Amino acid sequence: MSTAAAAASATTSVFHANASTSATMATQRAKHALLRTGKLFKDVSTPCYIPPTICGSVPHLTPDNCKKLPDLTTQMINFADIFTSLDFVKKTKSDFRTFMNTQDYRLLLSARDYIDDSNPATSKAGNAIETPRGRKLVTSKDLMDVASLMKPELILPLADEINSSFGNNRQRSAVQSSLDWLDECLALERPEGTGICGVIVGGNDERLRLMSAAETCKRAVDAVIISGLDTCSDAAKRQQLLGVVMDAVSPSAIPRLMSGIGHPTDVLDAIASGVDGFVSTYPADLTKECSALVFWLDAEHDDVPECVKEREQSGSVLHLRETRFEKDFRPILHGCDCFACKHYTRAYVHHLLNVREMLGDILVYMHNMHQYYRFFRVVRESIDAGRFEEFKAAFDAKFVEKPSQAPPLAVPLAIKERRKERDEEVEKERKHQQTEKAKKAAEHAAKQKAAAAKRKRSESQDAAE
Repeated sequence: MSTAAAAASATTSVFHANASTSATMATQRAKHALLRTGKLFKDVSTPCYIPPTICGSVPHLTPDNCKKLPDLTTQMINFADIFTSLDFVKKTKSDFRTFMNTQDYRLLLSARDYIDDSNPATSKAGNAIETPRGRKLVTSKDLMDVASLMKPELILPLADEINSSFGNNRQRSAVQSSLDWLDECLALERPEGTGICGVIVGGNDERLRLMSAAETCKRAVDAVIISGLDTCSDAAKRQQLLGVVMDAVSPSAIPRLMSGIGHPTDVLDAIASGVDGFVSTYPADLTKECSALVFWLDAEHDDVPECVKEREQSGSVLHLRETRFEKDFRPILHGCDCFACKHYTRAYVHHLLNVREMLGDILVYMHNMHQYYRFFRVVRESIDAGRFEEFKAAFDAKFVEKPSQAPPLAVPLAIKERRKERDEEVEKERKHQQTEKAKKAAEHAAKQKAAAAKRKRSESQDAAE
């Protein structure tokens, strides 16, 4: 299905906006009229969260634990994780969904590693991605070959997704490269029912963002994803750039996704501008810090005395390694019905985290994912009820983050030794590169000196003649 007509058909199946919501918001936000709820792939309610994965699995969780998160219906697959398995899947005449045990999920396929937040090196030939077998040059055809065996709902073409701090010339090159790869993907055959998601880049330059968005939407894309704005540290500038992009996205019915933005207050700002879905590692990042979400979401559940008292003491995030939780036998969050809160206590999770037991990360991550999905449910309800601005103002006022008071976690000897070996290897490589650089500089200087001497002899001979 590579024709524009087929792509247009796919577009209608990718996103369905709530018409009544759009009409209500049009009067409230005449400029953009983009704040809305809807359905992504017909059954995923938006605004939504799309977690990135490792080999088709969200961090920390096994398939049986994933089933304890009913809102976990959509995942972002990293192409680099599965590219090296392409030959095996072809040989066994299987498909990637069965291979990764993701038959029950809506899938998006991308060549970018959102877990490690690494952007692959690019050239005109393609992207140089890091795979389990080393660095591999990947082309648009490679991406579509994997897609043909996976049949994802959306494909994100190769894109030059660089940091917004790069200069305009580099950003302009990134815009053009991303458009060229988008054209390549659109020209290649893809599975029926699979859409193409254009990647909007351009750094901090409004003109380049506008050009990237406008040119991307001229193609037969089924969705767009806004990349790189998470590296813009100025929140006001980020919102300004987002507004420029939203003005250029057309038709308005196509889904508008965003990568890298996950902090709840930033998410609300983006939703107010019309973003439908978010790809980020926010719940996983909190889990790495041994922290759990206990933020305010609605008065009925979160304004009870116990929750209010906890937020006054801890803020919106619990740092579960703090010593005060050592004998705290309450659930992580009062009233939470996640698996961790129903079966375990703060004291037990505190112990697991301090002894580096894997179960600690699993329980904290399950809780964070549960609360993060709840956050998006409450946001959707507030939009449908026409009180999003009221909810956003209350949430922004009540969301408070306090620094952790937990003592530093002791580093095991084995990890210390591995770090030492790694640092020694890095230092050895650095010295080797310095030596090679000095050697080349000396050779270059010697050549220049010899050339100068030769010119001098030639000039002397000419003068003598």
